[in-house]
Amino acid sequence: MKNLISRLGLCVLMALPGCGDGLMDLFFEHDGYVYEDSHANVIREFDFFGEVEFGVAEGFDLDEKVSDNRDQSTCYSRDYTTPEGQTGVDNQLAKIWADIEPIVGEAVRGLIQGSINEGRFLMMVELTGVDDLVNDDDVTLHLFRGQLNPLIGTLGLISPNQTYDFDSNFASSVVENVQIIDGVVEAGPVEFQVPVDILEVQFPLHVSQGKIRFEIKEDGTFEGMVGGFMDVDYVMDILVNSDARQEAELVRPLFEDNAD
Repeated sequence: MKNLISRLGLCVLMALPGCGDGLMDLFFEHDGYVYEDSHANVIREFDFFGEVEFGVAEGFDLDEKVSDNRDQSTCYSRDYTTPEGQTGVDNQLAKIWADIEPIVGEAVRGLIQGSINEGRFLMMVELTGVDDLVNDDDVTLHLFRGQLNPLIGTLGLISPNQTYDFDSNFASSVVENVQIIDGVVEAGPVEFQVPVDILEVQFPLHVSQGKIRFEIKEDGTFEGMVGGFMDVDYVMDILVNSDARQEAELVRPLFEDNAD
């Protein structure tokens, strides 16, 4: 199933474990360091995109093809078009979200925000080899999980300028030869994991073969989207064999009918 399109943002200072050449003379505890010419952010807000209108939604063309409701290979699921006119967008969650948001939307947002603020879901976005944050024809993008018990600001979100460690327990991605064009970055493939916490059920939702796109603001923060593939059967099988069985059976047809 191709879905899971989400927003991200906020600038921080980040430390990575290990050592190597070409580093600044800036080191931390546990052999952490900061890469020279790097810029890093932690995602402090995470939300989902629904349909803007029928057939229109934000997202990415993940399979590099434009599908309509006559395409058997994609289970007769029609691709979306972005508000800017890009076709072939694979964001089937956009359609489902319109149905489930009134029921679980606020609860899902609250659980994810709690995971972020408690330091259990700290997705980091780092650019290295940066010469210019507006236009640069060769940077490297890192997407990975960080470790920290973060400080929370007055807005109820992670405060800026904190130091994070690399969490090797989760999937990470490195994309080389990435361009910054007029302050916008798009890269892939990437993979990441989103924590699912429903009643007594906790497991990582793995998202693979994804893409990320964001704008670099004047203050150095990022705002954009990240998305990819998720395995519907894997998720549903976990939920129907848990204390959340009743809720899973309620939403299962929505996911299965719209997966491609």
